[in-house]
This record gives sequence, C-alpha cells and structure tokens, in this order.
Amino acid sequence: MSPALSAFLRGIERRAFVFVELQCGDDEAAEAALGRAMRAFRGLSAVSPLSAWPAGFWSLLMAQTELSGGESQVPELSALSSGPRAALLLRIVAGLDFPHAAQVLGVSETTYRFALQRALQQLGDGDISYAALSALRERLHRQVKTLPEDRTASLAALRQRVLQGEAEAEPRPPQASPWPGRLLWTVLVLLALAFAATFLLSPEPREVGPQVLPPENVSAVPVEPDPVTHPDFALLAAPDDEALATELALLSWVASGQADPLPEPAPAADAPDAQPSTTEADDAP
Repeated sequence: MSPALSAFLRGIERRAFVFVELQCGDDEAAEAALGRAMRAFRGLSAVSPLSAWPAGFWSLLMAQTELSGGESQVPELSALSSGPRAALLLRIVAGLDFPHAAQVLGVSETTYRFALQRALQQLGDGDISYAALSALRERLHRQVKTLPEDRTASLAALRQRVLQGEAEAEPRPPQASPWPGRLLWTVLVLLALAFAATFLLSPEPREVGPQVLPPENVSAVPVEPDPVTHPDFALLAAPDDEALATELALLSWVASGQADPLPEPAPAADAPDAQPSTTEADDAP
C-alpha cells in the first residue's frame, strides 16, 4: 500500500463524491463511479509523477458514464446542461484552474473558457445572479466538509478496498417479481374451471330412436319412369301417327299439285325381250 496514494485519495474522495453527485443527481451511482475511477487511478499513479495526479484522477472521473447523463438535484444547477455544468463544477467544487480544467476535459483553454461562459449565461437566463452563484459555491464547500457519517464511512471503506486491490463488487441482479408467476397460475386455474364448467352446464342429450338401415345385400329394384314426364310422350300416346308424321312434308308437297308425274320405270337390263306389237307383225315380210 502506497502512503502517498492513500493520502491523495483521502484528501480528494469527498470533493470527488460531491462533484459526481451534483453532476448526475444519484448518490449510489456517484459512489459507484468514484470507485471505478479510484481503481483505474491506482494503476495510473504507479507510472505517473505526483504532479500529474490531480489532472489524471479528474480525467478518469470525468470518463465515467454517470457524469454524461442525469440531472442535478440542486435548483441552481438543474437549469444547466451536462457540459456547461461539468465545466462550472470543475471550478467551484474541484477547485481546478483554467489550464488544468481544460486538460481534464480534453479541450483547449479557450474552449473551456467558452463552456464556462455558456454555463454563466444559462444561469443568468434562469435568474441566477452572481451573488446567488457565490452563495452556491460556499454552500457546496460546506457540503464537502460536512458529509453524513454513514457516507463518510462508506467512502473510507471504498478507499481501503481500492488500496488493497480488491475487485469491484458485482451488482446484485434485481429479484424477479413473483407476481407474473402468480398471475400465470391464476389464469391456468381459471381456464381449468371454465373447461370443467362446460361439462357441468351442458344440456342433457336427447334420446334418438334406432335408425333402420337398408340391408347391405338387397339390391335396389329398378323403377319404371313415368310416361307422362317422358319427353316423347306425344309419340308414345299415338304410335300410329309416327309414320304419318314422318311423311307429312312429302305428302303435303304431292297434294299441292306441283309435283311432276313420276317417270315410268326403265326396263331392267336382264328382262326377256318384249313381244312385238301387232303392227310390227303385220309389216313383217
């Protein structure tokens, strides 16, 4: 354990805690961020000169994620955005001058002065006068010196763990709420009751008489079609008229008198020679 490192951390841990708490607005998150910065600085202090320790420590602290978000619980600082608020707190809480504050933020001194001016302008827009800002500075200095005893003891224990090289304690996982499981079981019980109720509340089944089915081996008897519905009922009712109906067109044509007399049939080629007429017999020699 390095006595110089122990003395340095003891002298800076309160200001560092108040700085982070004012920046993010959460006590527990502020102590967790401070612990990570201390562990990182323990390795840096072994390879850097003592004069570079303040700027190195505050740079590691500014690199923690808790400082880039959150809102301050102090009314005078709540109107400031994260960047201008950090620039202001490096002056009135950390006590750094312009060059070291610019080095911590990783910007030029001109850029840091512009960020500080921006913070003062936002305070002016929020009706925070220079007198109120001076009163805020005095109040924050008293807060550093008069931290509650339980917080002071917690920071001292944190410092001892860092100096002894103990690993950072893993955060306890949040316990799962039992209500989702209970709700699931309740839904299952209700579904089971509803399913059982369908049997208890269903109506009584009606008695149905025996159904008579035809024998399987009995063939169906062919049914003669009804002659009245037959499409040729007229022909079936008067079968003698069918021949007359088929010759109706020809008979009508003959009866009109327009038909030519039918020619006599020609004698057949194989018929016997006809007998000569009487005239021809008389003329014969």
